[in-house]
Amino acid sequence: MRDAARARGLGNAYLLAGIANDETGLAMCWSEATWACQGPSSPDCGGGPVIAGSGDGPCSIQQGGLGMFQFDAGTFTDTLNQYGNDVLTVAGQTSHAIDYATAMVRRSAYTTDAETDDKAGAWLDRFDPANPTLVDQWISTVVRYYNGCQPGWSCWSSRYQTYADGFHLAISEPGGLAFWAAGAGTRCGGSPAVVGAIETKYLALGGCTSVLGVPIKDETGTPDAVGRYSVFDQGSIYWTAQLGAFEVHGRIRDAWAAVGWEAGELGYPTSDEIAVAGGRRSDFQHGSITWTQATDQTAITLTNGTTP
Repeated sequence: MRDAARARGLGNAYLLAGIANDETGLAMCWSEATWACQGPSSPDCGGGPVIAGSGDGPCSIQQGGLGMFQFDAGTFTDTLNQYGNDVLTVAGQTSHAIDYATAMVRRSAYTTDAETDDKAGAWLDRFDPANPTLVDQWISTVVRYYNGCQPGWSCWSSRYQTYADGFHLAISEPGGLAFWAAGAGTRCGGSPAVVGAIETKYLALGGCTSVLGVPIKDETGTPDAVGRYSVFDQGSIYWTAQLGAFEVHGRIRDAWAAVGWEAGELGYPTSDEIAVAGGRRSDFQHGSITWTQATDQTAITLTNGTTP
C-alpha cells in the first residue's frame, strides 16, 4: 500500500491504512480473513479470492464490498463495473482509496483550505500526525464521509474512537513514521523525488546519469486522471496502471507534445525509444513516432494508417 500510494504521489499512506485497519484488518485476500465471503479471484491473492463483505447478506448472493477498503456498488459485478477490475489488486484498491480520500477531504465540513481536488491533495500531502487539530479533522471526515455516521448520532463517539485507534495503529504497528517514509524516491542532488513505478523505470534507464537527466518536477497526475508522469531536464516518463511506465525524450517527445501529449491522437506511450534502421522510434497506444537521423525529421503514423 505504501509503495502503491507513493506511485500516485501520496506519501502519507498511513491515512489510508487506518481506514483499511477498521474495514478489514488490512486483509486483501480471503485466505487472510476466512470469516468473510469469497470475492472474485485476484492476481495479488495468488489467483485466489479477495475478501468480500459478509454483513450484506448470504455469501451466495455475491453482494458486499470487495478488498481491503470494501468498495461496494451492490453486487460484485456492479462493483467491478463501477470501479474496474483493478479494484481486485492492492495497487488498484489503493489508487481508488486515494481518489475517495481526496473527494472526502474536498467536501468535508471539517477540513480547511481543501475546496478543490488540488487543494485536497495538498491537504493530504502536508498532513501532520503530530497536529491534534488535523488528526481530529481527518478522523471526523472518515467517520462521516466514509462510514456514514454523523455528529449527534448514537454511533458517533464509538466509531470516532474506532477509526482513531485504527489511525494510530496504522502508524505504530509497522514501525512508526519511519516505515511510511522509507524508500521515499530517488533524487539527484536537491532535485524533486522520483517515486513508485516511475522511479523503477528511471533507475532501470540509469537514473541520474540516464538519457533523461535529472528530475525537474514532482510526479504529477495527467489531466484525464488515468496516468502519472515525471519530467526530467531531457525527457519524461509516463505511467498508467494498464500500460506501465515508459520514457519519451528528444525530438520524438517534441513531436508528441506538438500533437497534444497523451490527450492527443497518439495516446500514452507503450514503449521506450528504440533503435530502428536510420533512426529511432517510440510507440504509443494509437501509433508511433519515428525520427530519421539523416534528416533530423520526425514522422507520425497512426494505427489507422493516417497522419495527424
